[in-house]
Amino acid sequence: MLRDDESTKVAWVFTLSSGSWKTVSFTLPILTGSSEPQISVNGFVYWLAGREVEYVICFDLIKDEFKLIDIPDDRGFDRQLVHRKLMVLRGSLAMMVSVEDCTKNTEIWMLVNEKSSYSWTKKFILEPFSKKTMLLGMLNDHKLLFVVLKTLPYGLRHVSSYDLVTEKIEYFHVPKEQDIA
Repeated sequence: MLRDDESTKVAWVFTLSSGSWKTVSFTLPILTGSSEPQISVNGFVYWLAGREVEYVICFDLIKDEFKLIDIPDDRGFDRQLVHRKLMVLRGSLAMMVSVEDCTKNTEIWMLVNEKSSYSWTKKFILEPFSKKTMLLGMLNDHKLLFVVLKTLPYGLRHVSSYDLVTEKIEYFHVPKEQDIA
């Protein structure tokens, strides 16, 4: 929960162990979040800073401190077309970067934290996905989960995973509503 006015910037943090709220002051220039979910990994909570993302916001759960982390290079694309999704990959924060029109490769970057300094390392480059494909995130730490929204001729959809190591696709059956009842 955030309160932001001209004189004070304060976040209200609920502590599960004590069952109480406390305030945490901060001095970051921005702290708005996007509609994407937050990711919790290794004692930190991360989220993207708004639609035209320039930063990842990081909250240290131990020190009660906020930090801004630069995003990976957007390769000069119009930020309105670039889609970023935070996820966990091999126990670390990762970011999937794709272009909405599916004309460019999708990249998966991993955050490296060395001596309180953050940097991004590009781990995977994936060929462009179809416009009818929506990337969902990671499955089992090395499989990219995606859904094909519609396939012809019957308008069926299916969920698949792409193994980043073996480069193989596995299809999952999605039952129709009448098959579930």
